[in-house]
Amino acid sequence: MTQADDTRQAELQALLLGEKRRLWDELRVELFDNLGVDLHKQYDIPQDIGDRGILDLLEDTGLAVADIRREQLTQMDGAQVKLENGSYGICEDCGKEIDGARLQVAPYAPCCVVCQQRREGPEKLNLQY
Repeated sequence: MTQADDTRQAELQALLLGEKRRLWDELRVELFDNLGVDLHKQYDIPQDIGDRGILDLLEDTGLAVADIRREQLTQMDGAQVKLENGSYGICEDCGKEIDGARLQVAPYAPCCVVCQQRREGPEKLNLQY
């Protein structure tokens, strides 16, 4: 491995660890701070059926966000495995390096922008106005 490869590997590892830490922090805040304390306080106050419905919706939304974070953390674990075996940051389709800017935005991206567009295909881009 060259010096440039070592540097890229270290940068990618720092990127993954930082993103994983951020996702865990968001998940903790969503589950414990937002859902835990606030909703429990609301349930202590007598409410009509409409208020209960809104609180249920808020709780479900919070859980949906938490589930999205959980999925992202699972993808991050997969990216860390790739980092360990040397395939992280390499497009699964064309085998070229994924641009660093793309990995900054989506650290668990499996392929480069061009291949991702190919995967999504024109049928996914066909928007109805």
